[in-house]
Amino acid sequence: MTVTSHRAELDGVDIHYRRSGTADRLVVLLHGWPQTGHCWRHLMRPLGERFTVIAPDLRGYGASGKPGSGYDKRTTAADMSRLIRTLGFDKAHVVGHDRGARVAHRWALDRPGDIDHLALLDILPTREVMGSFDKDSAAAMWHWFFHLQPGLPELLIAGNTEAYLRFFLERQALLPDAVGEEAVAEYVAAFSDPDSLHASLEDYRAGFRQDLDADERDHLAGNRLTQPLLLLWGADGGLGGSDVTRIWSGYADRVAGIPIRDCKHFLPEEQPEQVLERLLAFLPA
Repeated sequence: MTVTSHRAELDGVDIHYRRSGTADRLVVLLHGWPQTGHCWRHLMRPLGERFTVIAPDLRGYGASGKPGSGYDKRTTAADMSRLIRTLGFDKAHVVGHDRGARVAHRWALDRPGDIDHLALLDILPTREVMGSFDKDSAAAMWHWFFHLQPGLPELLIAGNTEAYLRFFLERQALLPDAVGEEAVAEYVAAFSDPDSLHASLEDYRAGFRQDLDADERDHLAGNRLTQPLLLLWGADGGLGGSDVTRIWSGYADRVAGIPIRDCKHFLPEEQPEQVLERLLAFLPA
């Protein structure tokens, strides 16, 4: 099973995506930060034996277009909805990690008919995260507040991109070399582009503004996820001590949760075999 590279011209943005498989059922894999769709490399071929699988670079990331705006999750989710229709599908199973999981959550709320089964990897709902900051969690997630500052992160990270990304890729994995040098080089090259770096920081900034506002409105209106929802998180990571399934049950009707052993944050790269096993058991072909 091969993985091929493609581009799709959507309304307002050009999206690069990787593709594997030829089945009638589609799986969309959405990456996090500081990564690109390359983070799914261990899963694309085996999933492609049962599904058509695509792993896009989200707008602003990797080889996708970098427009001057639109980095809120609602706009990025709309990109993904247009992408699957461009490819001839009207719905998909969606798997998101980190920032990509937040895009997937928003996509499932805004366009529930697009998504059959939903898997979210190593996140809690945005409004839960924003509402729970204390000195310990703020210290652990300091980069959210650093990325929020206008212009300053771009100034300080530029020229130090590799060191900055390695800090996260090594410390947020159980084993420092779990992501692998080939992937680190891929991510450093991607985020060394000033436009890509800026876009990814705008993604974080939107989390405190448009994304949080949209999530608050949905919560007040009683809008919940209705799709079957699988939650996976690193047993040794930041969510290892959280009641992840109980928290998400406040936002979704059908929830199952499973910690991934010997893993911190980068589930698809640290423990791809465990993630694959759980996804294959969850996603109907």
